Amino acid sequence: MIRSFLGMAVFCLIPAISLAQESVRVVTDRAKYTTEVISGTIQSESAAGVVIKGRDAKSTTLSPLDIVMVQYRHDSLAPLDFQLIYDRQDMARKATTLKDQADRLKQAEIAATKVLDQAGRPQVVRYARFKLAEVRSELARLEGKDASILPIWKQAALETKGGWVELPALKALAEAQEAQGAPEVLATYEAMSKITGLPPELAQKIGLIVSARLLRAGKAAEAATKLKALPTGPDTALLAACANLGMGDQGVAELRLAMANASDPQLLAFACNHLGEALLAAKKPEEAFWEFVRVDVQFSGDTGELGRALFHLGTLYDTVGKDPKRAAESLEKLKGREFASSPFQKKAASIKAPAAAE
Repeated sequence: MIRSFLGMAVFCLIPAISLAQESVRVVTDRAKYTTEVISGTIQSESAAGVVIKGRDAKSTTLSPLDIVMVQYRHDSLAPLDFQLIYDRQDMARKATTLKDQADRLKQAEIAATKVLDQAGRPQVVRYARFKLAEVRSELARLEGKDASILPIWKQAALETKGGWVELPALKALAEAQEAQGAPEVLATYEAMSKITGLPPELAQKIGLIVSARLLRAGKAAEAATKLKALPTGPDTALLAACANLGMGDQGVAELRLAMANASDPQLLAFACNHLGEALLAAKKPEEAFWEFVRVDVQFSGDTGELGRALFHLGTLYDTVGKDPKRAAESLEKLKGREFASSPFQKKAASIKAPAAAE
């Protein structure tokens, strides 16, 4: 009987021990946006990311650009308090009605507010403020209050300095500025690259992101200059080929070769769209069409570039692919909540669905 009781006691302790672990959810595949949870003990955090010691006793530094959720060990908060924010955000993303989306986001806001009220430690305070900004900006988009989104992220960028959330907060601010056509967007991207304490590989990643945004803004010369200051590598070569792209066969061939050697899915999606738009400008819609299709098929996890591709496919599926139904489906997909921050969602509103698809 005693042995049986002790066995039950040990069994009951297992969930408690598991719940005492801290955990971080990270993106493992940006092309399809898959994630995994890494459990253990958080040893430190900084602009470089979160260092967590796993159950195998190995320490791993997780990039701030890959982190989507953190469960801190906390005296006043349970792991479920942190999990609830992420779960309600995820449920909002999957909701099929505006009311359900709004209800789930409001639940996430309540959960994040509770974490902030009881946070205490600076790193938990920064995290809670970042999650509140995420939730409130999504609510603002849903309610058609776009004018309030930039102030939300500007405040969050000020309140999250000094930890791993500083970088994603600035990135979110820049993306919001880009969506609204704010002129200070490039300055915000530059501020990302100047965060102190970034490790070389992350600093290069930010430099590549800034270069891609310069290219998107039509500032190829400035992008080329910035790329020259970065370490060489296949992803740097990819954007350099984008910056030097001409519509002669050699320029296109060099970019396609660089695309074959590159590995970063976000930069590859950008390069496909960049080449597609250049081909459209050169009156080569048939070639452009397949670049946008590639983004739709291979890089669906990057909503920024996918929205850009869907915008063009909303026309090209009809004019080139002779498939007005797919054209209409592309435009309909672009209306989704996941593309609410994309400037192409608003642009698509002016495109009339093909007559055969109506």
